[in-house]
Amino acid sequence: MEVLRRLDAAGHRSWLVGGAVRDLLLRRSRLDPADLDVATPARPEQVSALFQKVIPTGIEHGTVTVLAAGGVAVEVTTFRGEGAYLDGRRPSSITFLSDIDDDLSRRDFTVNALAFDPIGHELRDPFGGQDDLRRRRLRAVGDPAARFAEDGLRPLRAARFAAQLGFTLDPATRSAIRPALPVTAKVSAERVMTEVSKLLLAAHPGRGLDLLDATGLLEVVLPELAACPAPRRRHAFAAVGLAPRELPVRLAAWLHVVPRGSSTDEVASATRQILARMRFAGAVVELAAALVAEHVCLLDRRAMGVSDDAAGVRRLMARIGRARLAHLFAIWEADARALRPPGRSRKELSALRALRARVARIERAHPPLTPAELALDGRAVMDVLGVTPGPDVGAALRHLLACVLEDPRLNTAPALTSELRAWWWRRPDGAPPAPR
Repeated sequence: MEVLRRLDAAGHRSWLVGGAVRDLLLRRSRLDPADLDVATPARPEQVSALFQKVIPTGIEHGTVTVLAAGGVAVEVTTFRGEGAYLDGRRPSSITFLSDIDDDLSRRDFTVNALAFDPIGHELRDPFGGQDDLRRRRLRAVGDPAARFAEDGLRPLRAARFAAQLGFTLDPATRSAIRPALPVTAKVSAERVMTEVSKLLLAAHPGRGLDLLDATGLLEVVLPELAACPAPRRRHAFAAVGLAPRELPVRLAAWLHVVPRGSSTDEVASATRQILARMRFAGAVVELAAALVAEHVCLLDRRAMGVSDDAAGVRRLMARIGRARLAHLFAIWEADARALRPPGRSRKELSALRALRARVARIERAHPPLTPAELALDGRAVMDVLGVTPGPDVGAALRHLLACVLEDPRLNTAPALTSELRAWWWRRPDGAPPAPR
């Protein structure tokens, strides 16, 4: 309102546009600050002259960011028309306009082609966006084929908005997506990643994922999953919707059905490659890859050579880490609840409850799960073996941790010292440990 009032006082009647207007009409309790966009007839230099703190974020396209009270960032963009799109993402030229309806005509969907002037109490809706909101329908502005040919990101935005709003696509808009796939393939991986992230974290991710699958967008975004049999894809989509709304967990639910190898190391490495190619952040990649690698249907764990005895569970806890264990249980539970038939789902959930109870019992005993929790540290290992810092110290600590995971009672300085000396002697190039 501060920005709108100042522009209005200077003779530039300006409008709140896009997602914020849509969400106001949907009576959403909270607006996304990123959707606080203002359209104005004022040129960028005129806007900049009216405010103390202005960032020229896209001044060549008529956009500046005004920092209002409290540091709130408000994008202010001059009414504009656009020339031909030559690269499937950006217009070749920009023309500044004086009419809000002409500005709205370049937007993607009718529910986003809305403008509200809260000072003059007027709503502009030249393309029937309010009716589409009532019908819970996503419809392209004008010719959908032309809109998607202009910007290859728009088909992905259609799937994302369907997931966020729970809307269906207008048939003509939906039919225009597949012919636009070559244009979508030109969009940068970073922008695709942003849309996929928002879709996965939405309230109705299954709706958006079904659209990716049905329209061919999945082949562009994640061909490895598109190549999986349809029942496996549908299972993954259901698991995403049942998983907590945390990006690494939902990515793991989305990817857990993709075959990538027989060992956890192979699966983790292949998953990292997929997510790195999609330009996800490193921390997200690492956690999602670890969760996918550890994901084995609970009833098949022994067949896969995974032991569920106490030592096996301690090894699992050590491998995944205490902090990640809750995430692993979350994806296991989402996977189990998504299974069909229901009888198998109930068996998996029963196995999961039993494993969770076993982990809780083990955790109450506070077993050592990391080298830092061993009764001997690196310096003590060097003293016992008479070695200097190097790979031998790390190998020794890993061996001692493996022994303690098998039997936590060994985690005393005398027991570990004895085991360390014996292990050193057993090495092919072993030398006697230094006298104490």
